[in-house]
Amino acid sequence: MVDRAGARSLATRTVRIGAFGGAAAARMAAIAASSPKSTRGTRLAAELARLMERLGGAFVKAGQILGTRVDLVGETVATALGRLHDSVEPMAPEEALRTIRAGLGLIPPEFVRAVGGPSVAGGSIACVYRAERGGRAVAVKVRRPGVGAAIAADMAVLRAAAVVAARLPALRRVPFMEIVDQVGDCLMAQLDFGAEAANLRRLHDDLAEMPGVVVPRPVPELSGDGVIAMEFIEGLDRGAIEALPARVREGQITSLVHAVYRMLFVEGFIHIDLHQGNTYFMPDGTVVLLDAGLVFRMSPEARERFTGFFAGMIRGDGEVCADILLSTVRRTDPETDIAAFRAEVSDLVVRNVGVVARDFDLPAFCLDLFDLQRKHRLYAEPEFIFPMLCLLTLQGLVKRYHPMMDFQLEAAPFVMHGLLVMSGATG
Repeated sequence: MVDRAGARSLATRTVRIGAFGGAAAARMAAIAASSPKSTRGTRLAAELARLMERLGGAFVKAGQILGTRVDLVGETVATALGRLHDSVEPMAPEEALRTIRAGLGLIPPEFVRAVGGPSVAGGSIACVYRAERGGRAVAVKVRRPGVGAAIAADMAVLRAAAVVAARLPALRRVPFMEIVDQVGDCLMAQLDFGAEAANLRRLHDDLAEMPGVVVPRPVPELSGDGVIAMEFIEGLDRGAIEALPARVREGQITSLVHAVYRMLFVEGFIHIDLHQGNTYFMPDGTVVLLDAGLVFRMSPEARERFTGFFAGMIRGDGEVCADILLSTVRRTDPETDIAAFRAEVSDLVVRNVGVVARDFDLPAFCLDLFDLQRKHRLYAEPEFIFPMLCLLTLQGLVKRYHPMMDFQLEAAPFVMHGLLVMSGATG
């Protein structure tokens, strides 16, 4: 049930989406009709990014994820959406100070000076400021006011759309509502800055031994509800990777992939938000990971299944992959041909074994898996959605900057380690 205040918020949000969306559609139609071909694409992409920024909430997050997938949306759109990674319009200083006061009580004078100046980054949930404290630089992340209500309303709109989609005959067995609820829960969890500070500490500790990967440490005594202070890392530049030599860049991508695989297969701790506002490539060859707000902890069962599925892909063992998918199915139709499903999954896996990142189309692979389950009337748990989202974002960077990497083979030692840990063979 939605209470009266929630209903008003939803109605307001729906009107806002309609108004901004309608105005943007009119502007885009005018651009398409009047702009020369040489500038039309750039102007349309800029208008799309502007619309997502104005809508805020879940729309900025969607734009950030799309901005990592040059292979899906093209260079022009990805470049325009790239601004949403860390250059969203900042909040007013008085809004930031109200949030800091609510979270910390007394506002450190260094923080007052920091928010009075320009922010160093602005994303969908928060703005980041640089403060000098005790002779060291500190990054101060401050939550935007009202962002929780916007995301909650966005998710309500998506739930309504999921109800409609689930009634379509071709999609009747897809667990849209559960997928939307899981994504919504994860987005709302970003608002809990206490949990994010703990996640950041865990990310730092778990990756401390990974060569070439840097995660800033949080500063607990300067953190509270709506405020996280952490080490400030100098020299972060989202565009720096373009100027690096190919050899350095490929080494950094490899380090990032290894860090993600360790978290995914060994720790069961998924960083879903690996866009280039949270992932920075430094001239010294290191990779900096920021922001642990959008993370997901897999259940032991889900981690074991996903790790086993990936192990089957690496070996080209489609039978194992099919068995794991079947183990996630809640119910089957009496007419389902299990043997045919197993054969088609096996064929899909074999066709994608050993394919380098340039040629491995992970979105298409995921859609093919979904289509096979739908075709054979198998109603599966949506437990693979978050690891797949993580890998989709990661693969966007790999395809762009290290296209000859064997995305699957690089996972092998981490998959093996994860399987050993889960079997109790290691400490």
